This record gives sequence, C-alpha cells and structure tokens, in this order.
Amino acid sequence: MFISKELSSFIAVAKNKSINKATAELFITQSPICRSLKKLEFSLGVKLFVRKSQGLVLTKEGECLYNKVLSICEQLKEIEGGYKNEKSAYNDPY
Repeated sequence: MFISKELSSFIAVAKNKSINKATAELFITQSPICRSLKKLEFSLGVKLFVRKSQGLVLTKEGECLYNKVLSICEQLKEIEGGYKNEKSAYNDPY
C-alpha cells in the first residue's frame, strides 16, 4: 500500500530480469507491469531496462534507481506489516 505499483513492478522485474517471472511474483499479468514500467520511465525521463539475450538488464540509471529504492521499499513493507499486526492485536478482544 505504501509502495506505488510502478515501483513494485520495477523492483520485481529488476530482481527477476524478466517480466514473465515478475508476473508470478506480483500475481498480475504482463500488461499492467509494462504500463507501470513505461509510466515510471516517462516520469523519470530515463530508460530503465534494455532487452538482452539473457533477459531484461538494468541501464545505469535503472541500476542507480534500484539501489536507492530497494532498501526504502523493504523498510516501508516492514512498517506496513507492523501496523497490520498492531491493528489485528487491537481488534482481538482476548
């Protein structure tokens, strides 16, 4: 919830070096992932991936972005998970 669809798609594709593998991780089809990547590239004004024989490879700009956002996104997931755990504890009458 704290992390945008664009960043989630970007991180999944970067980790898997494949849109197909990212679809399995995110439980969505290729189309929304491709749209998210295009939207992110457009908003940043840089190309994030190049297609090579071994799959999708990060550009220098993509690698820089990945290194910057990965730890931040992991921290946000931890925070979100912590609040979800607290909420369920408050809702538990026992």
